Amino acid sequence: MSRLKILIVEDDELFAQTLEDFLEDEGFEVTIASDGESAYTINYEEQFDLLLLDVNLPQQNGFSLLKELRADHHLTPAIYITSYRDKESLQKGFLAGADDYLTKPVDLEELRLRIQALLRRSHKLDHTLTLHGLSYDPQKGTLGGKRLSKKPKLLLDLLLEHPQQCVPKSLIFERVWEWDETPSDASLRVYINTLKNLLGKDAIVNQKGEGYRLEL
Repeated sequence: MSRLKILIVEDDELFAQTLEDFLEDEGFEVTIASDGESAYTINYEEQFDLLLLDVNLPQQNGFSLLKELRADHHLTPAIYITSYRDKESLQKGFLAGADDYLTKPVDLEELRLRIQALLRRSHKLDHTLTLHGLSYDPQKGTLGGKRLSKKPKLLLDLLLEHPQQCVPKSLIFERVWEWDETPSDASLRVYINTLKNLLGKDAIVNQKGEGYRLEL
């Protein structure tokens, strides 16, 4: 069985080596990129199961790198590992498309647990699952045998990443709409209703002024 592949994007050579040694001992195959531009190129040359990203990087910072990858439909799970601790940076990280966020210095055991949890969640979307009595195949994009159009599928996948948690509208707009599109509450309600018509009216809850929550 092939090993899961992790891309570390980190310009601190010593820290990157520490992560590489630890993750290889855990059974992962590791590639290191020391700047944002080379990391972007590598993502087109190879397929990874997880990205570990610093924020302060040469040539292209980690926020813009991940945002650009998400815009190009690279949905590889990603964790930021950074010295930034302020809420604004945390928000930027998640809006760029991150799945998790760790601050330096990093406890390697905590990193291991977070990686395992994230990979378990992401790999659930590799297989057919049942939602409110309907079969959902994320690879084919079919729900109850009906093929979803692009935005309802992206919306459902995002809600599935955070089951029974409120997903902010700002994150939905960032992840579901293209960078050159103008999102709106009205169009979002259309896509929410598309999913509700299939899953049931109580499957997705509107938390007014905040976002939407998928009930399982």
